[in-house]
Amino acid sequence: MKAIAAELAFFLRGRAKKNIKVLVAYCAFLAGVILTYAVLFRFLMWHLEGREFSFIAGVYWTITVMTTLGFGDITFHSDPGYIFAAVVTVSGVIFLLIILPFGFVSLFLAPWIEHRLRYQPTYELPAETTGHVIILGVDAISRALIRKLEARGLPYVVVTADHDEAARLETDEGLRVVCGSPTDGKVIAAVRAASARYIIANLSDPENVNICLTVRSLCQTPIAAVVEDQEHAGLLRVAGASQVVPLHKILGRYLAVRATTCGALAHILDSFGELEIAEMPVHGTPFSGLTLQDAHIRQQTGLSVIGIWERGKFTVPTRQSVLTEHALMVLAGTRAQLQSLERLTGEVAEQDLVFILGHGRIGCAAARFLERKPVPFILVDRQENPVCTEHVPIYGDATLRQTLMGAGFARARGVLVTTNDDNTNMFLTLASRHMQPHIRVVARANSEESVDQLYAAGADFVVSNASVGASILYNILESKATAFLTEGINVFRRALPEPLVGKTIAEGQIRQKTGCSIVAIEPPEGGPTLVSPPPETRFEKDVNLILIGTAEQEEAFDTAVMPE
Repeated sequence: MKAIAAELAFFLRGRAKKNIKVLVAYCAFLAGVILTYAVLFRFLMWHLEGREFSFIAGVYWTITVMTTLGFGDITFHSDPGYIFAAVVTVSGVIFLLIILPFGFVSLFLAPWIEHRLRYQPTYELPAETTGHVIILGVDAISRALIRKLEARGLPYVVVTADHDEAARLETDEGLRVVCGSPTDGKVIAAVRAASARYIIANLSDPENVNICLTVRSLCQTPIAAVVEDQEHAGLLRVAGASQVVPLHKILGRYLAVRATTCGALAHILDSFGELEIAEMPVHGTPFSGLTLQDAHIRQQTGLSVIGIWERGKFTVPTRQSVLTEHALMVLAGTRAQLQSLERLTGEVAEQDLVFILGHGRIGCAAARFLERKPVPFILVDRQENPVCTEHVPIYGDATLRQTLMGAGFARARGVLVTTNDDNTNMFLTLASRHMQPHIRVVARANSEESVDQLYAAGADFVVSNASVGASILYNILESKATAFLTEGINVFRRALPEPLVGKTIAEGQIRQKTGCSIVAIEPPEGGPTLVSPPPETRFEKDVNLILIGTAEQEEAFDTAVMPE
């Protein structure tokens, strides 16, 4: 059935899809001809020969004559009737027996045969292939990962068992594809798994277990497996997976950590040793409306403001940057310094309340994370989640104002929008922003194309499945330490390149060359971390740099600054 569906899919896209419209228009024309002949048949029979027939009989007579079947049960007995029947027969031969079959063959059958003959799938890679990434399973995450690999010039191959999908991926999307079953040992050997850099298993959990067992029977190449159900992670490791990525759990954490405002308390996004990266909303703090210079945050606490978020726009601040009430500060410092800042704000964690709209796998993972902090939350969903028995949501339509307000939405400080439909997420984001102008809205994007629309709807942060999954898998491939702040912004660690040793930050021109900003410098052998170093700071040998920037800027740093 899958093979038949794949073949039928050919006729629903591209040129074949346009040809279907032509076929439908021609069939409508034929139906009009048949109905017209049926009406004329009744008229001529009554006025020429005095016999009356029903309309259905007229349609029946027209079809039998046009198709040249000619049963002979209904016939004319006058010369005008004979002429009319001859006209109907000739038009039937032309329209039904010549044009219709010729059109079907030329518009559908011939292109399909040409398509099948033109594409010859690849069934194995050359024997000398080495250092490549094998991707088993194609979805939005795989495509985002492939874009990262192509940008870095890293070789890869996609394996799919579907011939039609292989043709589409290779001819339409320009990907390198091998056609074969990902769970077949011969196919795994044919894609040179033994000499590969990494294998990405991105199918269902049972298929990923099969892949791990198959690969381990042939070689010891590292395997990164994306797991759908966290409970299956242990089984994948037993089967041979080197790294298991519980994407739903990670997405839930990324969403939850940005929805908790904890009053005006800073919340930790990630840490690099003693250095912690945190966020704090400006709303509700004494810094609202002040410039960074007038706020004196570094002078009072020792913290550095390394970035400012305002409705999806990230900027590296200057002394004159204004801290508006809608902004969120990205801070770098130690835990003690963050606590000093929290004492300045004068708010307490008990004031927090987070609404989670959507009780699927990601919503459930977010709820588990908030329970551990602990942060009070309220789940809202239309229906029960059969997988999760830990949480009791409020059942109702979150798109209705009375549902949310009746559940206490006016007291909420943050909201997570986690449904698997981007249109619903945009609506809920816009509605949440309208009901609570100062609430922190964190939204899930199921496709990368929806990120900008969700920001436009009022989201403070957007986390897309594809970006997070691809970033995690890419960091596994590169063995990198990277913190995902939000869509497109990372904090990452790199060893100091040899050419920069002895130079000052100003002389190194890292920001001018790459767009990255230095957050901190980690000295060797566990010395104190220097946060937000001034431009005159001189680089010493064996230190690590912690930088902030987009994925493109991180890539530019690796290309322009790091040695080959």
